[in-house]
Amino acid sequence: MNLGLQMKYLWHDLDMYEFDVSASNGKFSAAARPYVGIGCLVEAADKIEGFPRDISDVRELQFGAFGRGFAGGAVHLRFSCMDGAGHAVVELQIESEHLRNMGSRWNRPEEIAHFFVEIEATAVDDFVAELRQLEENKSGAALLRSADLPTR
Repeated sequence: MNLGLQMKYLWHDLDMYEFDVSASNGKFSAAARPYVGIGCLVEAADKIEGFPRDISDVRELQFGAFGRGFAGGAVHLRFSCMDGAGHAVVELQIESEHLRNMGSRWNRPEEIAHFFVEIEATAVDDFVAELRQLEENKSGAALLRSADLPTR
């Protein structure tokens, strides 16, 4: 698994896409298969383009919907700077639909992960371009690479 976040195209219809989203920081990993409306990838790319402008810059994205009433799971991304030097980080909250929970008397909770991945501005630029390419081609993957920074 790549360090960072990968959104891999699975299928689409007239209204939405389904993606296989996987993320890892080397210690924690998670995956979900959120549904995303057509046009949402370009909106997401527009929202994070140019991040970070300064050390107080914060951007947030969400793919899919959280909670038992929604299929596929969800991914929430919060982009921010972690220090005065402008080193960037993405905070990930990922909820995976527990497929065996459907109609089960066990009533299992969804699986949830919350962790951070250090990133660089160039990785965000590449991710923005790949999100736009995904929307245009309706195939492929977008990768938000982790920074090659030593673990503290």
